[in-house]
Amino acid sequence: MVKINFDAAVKDRKTSFGIIARDHEGFVLGGRAGVLNRNYNAEWVELYALEESIKLARENTWVRLEFESDCASLINRLRRP
Repeated sequence: MVKINFDAAVKDRKTSFGIIARDHEGFVLGGRAGVLNRNYNAEWVELYALEESIKLARENTWVRLEFESDCASLINRLRRP
């Protein structure tokens, strides 16, 4: 099982995101971070970070995944049937 934690931040006209992937023992397997020079709202940047997390998992051919975020509104939208 690979647990991928992603987060994003918005300040002024810059947005940034970070991703970290760990195995079941907490060993860091990889990650990435980036800065976008656009003014997005926080929910869109969190969604972008999720997309980057999925890309990271596909690049490493990880199959059993668990995603973690602190963006409650994004999680609630993804859980809707």
